[in-house]
Amino acid sequence: MMTAQTFDPRARVTFYACLTTAVLVANDWRALAGLAVLALAVLGVARLPWARIRPIWIGALLFIAFITALNLLFRTPLEAAQQALRALAMAAASLAVMLTFDPAQLGVTFRRMGLPDTFAFALDLTLRFVPTLIRDFRITIDAQRARGYELESRDRSLKAMLTVGRRFAPLIVPVVVRAVLDAEERANAMDLRAFGTGPRTWAQTLRLRWRDGALIVASFALLAGGVASRLLLG
Repeated sequence: MMTAQTFDPRARVTFYACLTTAVLVANDWRALAGLAVLALAVLGVARLPWARIRPIWIGALLFIAFITALNLLFRTPLEAAQQALRALAMAAASLAVMLTFDPAQLGVTFRRMGLPDTFAFALDLTLRFVPTLIRDFRITIDAQRARGYELESRDRSLKAMLTVGRRFAPLIVPVVVRAVLDAEERANAMDLRAFGTGPRTWAQTLRLRWRDGALIVASFALLAGGVASRLLLG
């Protein structure tokens, strides 16, 4: 069964870039509606578990509804609908691509797309850093709770809420210090391996198949269609 994950990551990144650019360029509600339907179809092809994307999707829909309500105060209903379709398409496409992308393939993907080793590796480390930071923060919270450190308060007054905010300071400091030390260790390890002095090799290899090439061609055709809709439909 063909899913979004079976395509080469370079083809998926190209499709996402072309789709989002077409969504930003198009300015007609018919073109935006078609792009929104396409993005929702791609999200369906990704076959992500509903339990995984439900909180994110609900938050995205609430945000779109809030922005649409604000647009209705200052713009026409047609313009507000266009912005809603644009946001819906970008949210669906982002979920379909981001949640199906293997972080281990991030660096090699952008390197094989022609970007320098330094940029590809920096982007790889940046996206790996966020989950690591969240994990360290959770570990620190659990360790402090095991030692009897209280974070929650039953009092819902403003003073109690500010007190709870101050209680997070002893948790943030060790996490930040740990992150700085980890970054320094990685920098030293890269310097010892002479990173940046010449071309590097990657352990993973990527191979484009015929369906990946077809997706890339379709992506550029989609981008051309978005530009044409802007020029012809206004």
